[in-house]
Amino acid sequence: MNNYSHNEPDGSYHIPVLVDEVVAALRLKTASLVADVTLGDGGYSLAILESMQPGGRVVGLDLDREAVERAQQRLASFGDRFLPLQGNFREIKQILASKGLERLDGLVADLGVSRRQISDPAKGFMFTSNGPLLMKMDMDQSLSAEQVINEYDENTLADIIWKYGEERHSRRIAAALVRQREKGRIRDTETLAQVVRRTVQGPHVVKSLARVFQAFRIMTNAEIDNLRALLPQTLELLVPGGRAVFVSYHSLEDREIKLFMSAHSRPCICPPDLPVCVCHRRADVRIIGRSVTASADEQALNKSSRSARMRVMEKV
Repeated sequence: MNNYSHNEPDGSYHIPVLVDEVVAALRLKTASLVADVTLGDGGYSLAILESMQPGGRVVGLDLDREAVERAQQRLASFGDRFLPLQGNFREIKQILASKGLERLDGLVADLGVSRRQISDPAKGFMFTSNGPLLMKMDMDQSLSAEQVINEYDENTLADIIWKYGEERHSRRIAAALVRQREKGRIRDTETLAQVVRRTVQGPHVVKSLARVFQAFRIMTNAEIDNLRALLPQTLELLVPGGRAVFVSYHSLEDREIKLFMSAHSRPCICPPDLPVCVCHRRADVRIIGRSVTASADEQALNKSSRSARMRVMEKV
């Protein structure tokens, strides 16, 4: 069990995964400014602030305005050491610059959906409870899952379900969605779940449901595009020796992080048959250790941690 949950009322806040490992990886004893770009209920920010030197500051960023307000209230005792901001981490450089901040000693991004968001039927992320087909992390954004499901053509729907959900029945499910919407607009999570159940059936239907809902959530929130935008900005913002920690929950996110870190940790990109280096490229990232997963104890206490994978990079 992490060291930072015992101060909170049981069940009142989302418990972040791998929190001790994240804090250790960031080397906070010498850090002055750290960004928590997926603030949520402020669990990482709390642990980071408690571990930093006196005067160390955390910028907390989240798409969800309600999350920012909750974290601000939770961490009010830290005063101006904690700066909560609402926004998309794909615009991290611009957001920080607007506050006169240009360099970070550390950054953490937990790419999962918070328990509070995903368990609220009104937000439309769940296939176990009925609710409107929203799936929006930022309730102010225009695009919803309902629009995607009802207005995109069959081939595009199939591509979304395969690309972002890695669901092998993607073509059949897309065709079934098109047939369903001919009877009337698909407006709620229960109808979407019923279509998947009728199409897949059998013992693996729950996994298919999870993949389909994941696919439309990722598409609606442009999660992979946002991550691709965040990674190079992180490298620009970090001071030499600064570290970034990424916690992902499915192979699509982890692949993006792994490829970025691998590409930036290679010093030379010349073809292997060249006798001397002509690109004069230097590595600008050092990969810190291997990917880390949650311990058996943490997985038993927190089911969200079972698919979590942490990777760490250090700016050279």
